[in-house]
Amino acid sequence: MEPELHVVGEICAGKGFASSNALCGYSVVKGKYWECVGGKETGQTQVDYPDSGLNNFVWNHPIDLHYFHKAPQGWPALCLQVWTLDSTGGKSLCGYGTCYIPSTPGAHEMKCPIWRPSGTPKEEVSAYFLGMNPQLVDKDVVFKKAAEQRYRLFTQTTGFVKLHLEILVRRATQA
Repeated sequence: MEPELHVVGEICAGKGFASSNALCGYSVVKGKYWECVGGKETGQTQVDYPDSGLNNFVWNHPIDLHYFHKAPQGWPALCLQVWTLDSTGGKSLCGYGTCYIPSTPGAHEMKCPIWRPSGTPKEEVSAYFLGMNPQLVDKDVVFKKAAEQRYRLFTQTTGFVKLHLEILVRRATQA
């Protein structure tokens, strides 16, 4: 029997984003020894429009994942993207974030920092007036290529996402 990992929880909220609305998309990145046998590894929350002046976005979006794995290499991680909608319904990036799914059983409250690439002075002026923040051309830099390429990026913090995850590990051997 292969070891199992169950992840049950939610993307609770986002805070600190300079916008009147926000939504959060997520995907799970994992290694070749991991197989998802239950749940959705990608998804998106609803758009939250908090009261004027507040930048606390409540999503309470459920996450329910079930994995079998042959080896712990490539432990799953959540890759997050936070977006805002403009008046025409177009999406504009607030930022990216990544956090590993905890490896210890039990309840975990997590804060995932969200960042966005800093642009040239011209791009930053455009972002200020037009609301279109610079985006990554290659999204793999967020996680898969982070070790080799992310150090080259200039970034700025835009906020954080709160997660609540319950972890259940079955048939795992102690090293």
